[in-house]
Amino acid sequence: MKIDPSQLPVLMVFNQQVFQIRKLEAEASKIAAGEASESIREALLLLSAQASQMLSDHEEIERDLRRSEADLELVEARIAKDEQRLTQSSDAKTITGIQHELVTLGKRKGELEEAQLLQMERVEDSKALQHETQVSREALQNDLRVATDEANRSLARVTLELSDLRGQTDKNRSSIDSGLVELFERLSKRGSAIGSLRGSTCGACNMNLTSTALGAIRAIAHDELATCPECSAILVRE
Repeated sequence: MKIDPSQLPVLMVFNQQVFQIRKLEAEASKIAAGEASESIREALLLLSAQASQMLSDHEEIERDLRRSEADLELVEARIAKDEQRLTQSSDAKTITGIQHELVTLGKRKGELEEAQLLQMERVEDSKALQHETQVSREALQNDLRVATDEANRSLARVTLELSDLRGQTDKNRSSIDSGLVELFERLSKRGSAIGSLRGSTCGACNMNLTSTALGAIRAIAHDELATCPECSAILVRE
């Protein structure tokens, strides 16, 4: 294949630009997919689920506390009623029965007051835990906003770089023979399409060529296309 040797250095630059475009496109896809923010989103979802469960548990604790308060009010009302009956009664048997009931009610009152204290502590602990969780959620939400803003800036930067690089690539493509570009693109689908021949090493596959292969390459006219016998890449001879 006849070529213009002066186009090979341009093709080398074109090759580098193509690889850089692929790299930037992969980076843009990664940014657009939000991979940097995904772990924050997952943590936020988990924390939100925990907060929802905490709220449900807190409401149950408060219901238990209200039931204890209601039970305590009933016991206190019964004690007050029995104490009033005790002052009004003169029957020994009745008095003994009331006193026995007051002892029982006093024990019940003590049990309810102790349970109420424990439930009040649980309510306070639950409130503190919910507050800590909310603070953590707000911190994660802020982290997510920061990560999203950074991703948007990075995507804008990469998009601009891609636009500039594609413009340069199109310019170089138009200056290279179409047949050479077609060959380059066909070779690119299976690996490195072009490389410099430095000494006995192919810059595309990094293989050391045999003396026989080197002799055959040197025998190719300067305006003829030389390729690597190992990887078929276009060779740029020094």
